[in-house]
Amino acid sequence: MSSGKLEGNYLKNVERGFRFDESAITTNYNLQNSNYSGQKLYNDNLVKDNESNLQQINKSVKENHFNMIREIHHILKSSENLSQNQKFAFCSSQRFFMKLYLKRICREI
Repeated sequence: MSSGKLEGNYLKNVERGFRFDESAITTNYNLQNSNYSGQKLYNDNLVKDNESNLQQINKSVKENHFNMIREIHHILKSSENLSQNQKFAFCSSQRFFMKLYLKRICREI
């Protein structure tokens, strides 16, 4: 049982138990800065990768639209036994893909 008396100087005992370590703060600060710069570099690279992937996707979509236009045009030129309704449907499809293709071209300009 304790008598309620403090042994020695209580304040000094507490101070010894909680020594302030400045090196821990500076190490933590440097660690946070290095993590921040590493995260920033990672984010920058991620943005660049996404932009290049988006450019590749746009290029492939544009090429697909153009190829579809050419295929429809080839069908219209080579097939003589198409009815007027079928020709109209192919022309409408060709017009649709031409609009999509031209929108992609305008975005690039």
